[in-house]
Formats: sequence, structure tokens, C-alpha cells
Amino acid sequence: MGSSRRWAGAQRRAALLGELYSGLWLAAAVASAAFLDRLSAALLLLSAFLLWAVTRYSRRYMGGDPGQARFTAWLCITGTCVFTLVLAQNLIVFAAAWCATSLSLHRLLQFYGDRPAALLAARKKFLVSRLGDLCLVSAIGLARFEFGTWDFARLFWASASMGGAISGPDATSVQWMAVLLACAALLKSAQFPFHSWLPDTMETPTPVSALMHAGIINAGGILVIRLSPVIELSSAAMTILTVAGAFTAVFAGLVMLTQASVKRGLAFSTVAQMGFMMFECGLGAFHMALIHLVAHSVFKAYAFLSSGRAVHARARSPRRAARPAAVLTGLGAGAICAVLAYRAPGAVPAHPELKAIFALAIAQMLWSLWSGYGAGWRVPAGVAIAGGLTAVYCLMERVGSALVKPSDGHGGLAGYLTVAAFCAIALAESQLPRLAGNRWLGDFWVHARNGFYVNTVANRFTIAIWPVETLAKETR
Repeated sequence: MGSSRRWAGAQRRAALLGELYSGLWLAAAVASAAFLDRLSAALLLLSAFLLWAVTRYSRRYMGGDPGQARFTAWLCITGTCVFTLVLAQNLIVFAAAWCATSLSLHRLLQFYGDRPAALLAARKKFLVSRLGDLCLVSAIGLARFEFGTWDFARLFWASASMGGAISGPDATSVQWMAVLLACAALLKSAQFPFHSWLPDTMETPTPVSALMHAGIINAGGILVIRLSPVIELSSAAMTILTVAGAFTAVFAGLVMLTQASVKRGLAFSTVAQMGFMMFECGLGAFHMALIHLVAHSVFKAYAFLSSGRAVHARARSPRRAARPAAVLTGLGAGAICAVLAYRAPGAVPAHPELKAIFALAIAQMLWSLWSGYGAGWRVPAGVAIAGGLTAVYCLMERVGSALVKPSDGHGGLAGYLTVAAFCAIALAESQLPRLAGNRWLGDFWVHARNGFYVNTVANRFTIAIWPVETLAKETR
């Protein structure tokens, strides 16, 4: 009895020391930072809050586990790397923190080293991350060649002097640099077809999932937002972000609807959200991508740390097909909200694609609210909620544009096709209970639930390069 108490006391002390170390590292990072602008300050506050919440949760979650001290140590090292990433003043420090964050996360993903599925997911992520590192390092070399500096302030001044998107033979190195930065961000943020490692990391402890989905996966978005003055010089880089992000958001959104596992559904939700964030960046709405990053991080941390409750909540709320009248009414109300939010007072770009998707989200919320019978009180409540969300959207545009300078005019046909795809998915989801008996939909549902077998191809490729003995035997 006495030995068990001493063991529990030692584990609690290890967890408390971990929190103390993370606080000290945070103070040191702030003290040594030379590039603490508005964006860095916002990201630093977000990162500190997320690490605090995950560390507090892990004290009880990992209580009694023999590896708690080791887990806490790597958790704090990972948090320190994230702090360095958001406070970096030049590309060299940024790239070093970028790689160190990935490598320390790799140790957390392999915390249960006796689980073959966890090892396979970690190795898939390792290979994809190294490809992203290669893109980033190549872009750094081109930045030094073209601008003669790695410092962010000088880099932004030099890019601003170019005056917008560039073209011509003299701009080849800048174009390639921006494209490589965009590719590094896409690889880091689990975009299609390099996304399969993220849903497979559910073998890790829940605090690791929360930290990864709420924080570290945002490194790609941080890269694009931080270096947006350079990336927007290349129309090719912006198009790559728009197309890849849009396709990933639609693909992962479809797959997410078919998942029976709560945590796996959350994982595909993260892939979809990262795709939408890249889509926002491709449109030039860097300010809204930052607001999206912050909101998604807080929500996803809460969702993973409370994922056990979601099972009971889902069991208590059976799905019902939305009535056509409610769907049409919701679409009309959403369109009105989009008109009101089309251009908030102030000089911020319009980005009509984002306004249309915002209208669709409002419409989906309203038709879900108005689909029940005897819903007289729900109509004024829905109108009040829609009006409040429209006001919040306009306010967030103002706040985001004060933190990051947006640009306009990068969407084009890809943006409107994405809006149409989101609309089709939302309408289909509202009628799923009515369409459940359709044979074609049933076949499609099976394929979507398996992620259209992209994961199978990725697993076989990874095992061929870096074998996991148990799984290699199963795939023969």
C-alpha cells in the first residue's frame, strides 16, 4: 500500500515538474523573441493555452501509467518547439523549430511502441513530414539566393517592393520559392493524398491527439499566414493552395460523414478543416484563415478531451431528414445573412466564396433547427442566432484583418466549384435518412467509409519502405 502511494506521488511530482518546465521554457522563449508582432502574440497565447489545457488533462489521464514522466517530458519538449516556431524571427529558426516539432511529436506518436498500428501511423507521418522538410529547406535556399536574407522583416520589405504577383523569366526563383512553401504547408497539414496518417494516429494517448489536432497540425497554416507576403507573389502557389485545399475539404467532409468511430470522425474533420484553411489562404483571405485556425484549435482540443461524452450525446439524438420547406427557408435566410455580411464596413476584401459558404453554414443550422414539428418558438430563435452569427462574422473579419493583411482576387472558378460542392454535400446530408435505402448510395457509403482506399495504398507503400513486421505479414 505504501509503495503504491509513493509511486502515485512520484508520478504527480513528475507531471507538476513538466508543467513547471513548460512555463519556464515559455518565459525563456518570450524573453528571447525578437519578432513579437501581432500575429506572433496571438499564436503564442493560443499555443500556451492549448499546452496548459493538454498538460492539465494528461495529469489525470496518464495517472499511474509507468511512462507518465517520459510522456510529460516529450509533451513539454514538443510545446517548447511550438513556442519557438511561432516566435521565430527568421527562416532558419523557423525551419529548425518546424523539424524539431515534427521529430518530438514522432516520439509521442510512438509512445505505445508495442502497437503495430501506432508504429505504422507514426512512420507514415514521418515520411510525409520529411518530404515537407525538404520543400521548406529548398525554399529557404531560394530565399537566400533571391533576397539575400533569411530575416522575416527584411524578407517582407523586399517582397512588398515587388508590388504584387510577379511574372517573367527574372521571377523564376521567387515563383519556385512560393510554390515550395505552399507544398511544404500542404504536406504538413495532411492534405490529400498525404492525409492518411492523421486518422490512423488514434492509437496514441488522447492528450497527444488533442495536441496534434488542435495545435501541431496548424503548422502548415502558420507557415502560409506568416509568409503570406512572399507566397502571394506567385499566382501558381495561390492556385495550388486553392485547388488542393478545396479538394481535401470536400473529400474529407464526405468521408467524415460515414465514420462510426467518434475519434476517427474527428480526425477526418481535422483534415477537412485544414483543407478549408488552405482554401482560404489560396483565396487570399489570410485574416479569416487565422481566425479559423484559432477557433478550430480551441474547438478541436475540447472535442478530443471530451470525446467520451460524444458517444452518449450521439446515442440520445437520432437523425431525422430535414423537411424540404425547412431546407428552402434555411437557404433563403442564409442568403440574406450573406448579403448582410458581403462587405462589412471597413476596407477588407469581399471574398464572395467565403460569404457563400458562410451562408450555407447558417442555412444548414437553420433548417436543422426548423425541421421538427411544433417549432413555433424556433423561428424567432433561429433568426436571432443567424443575426448574431452574422455580426460575429463581420467582427471577426475586422479582427483578422488587423492581425494579418488580406489580399483579394485569387479564387476564380475553383472557388465557386468548391461552393457548389459544399452545397451538394449539405443538401445530401439533410436528406440522408430518406436516401438510406438507395442501393447506389449504399455502395458509395461503403467506399467513402473506407476513405476510397487511399489509406490502403499508403499503408502498403509505407510497409514496403519501412516494414512493420506484424502488419507486413497481414498485407501479404
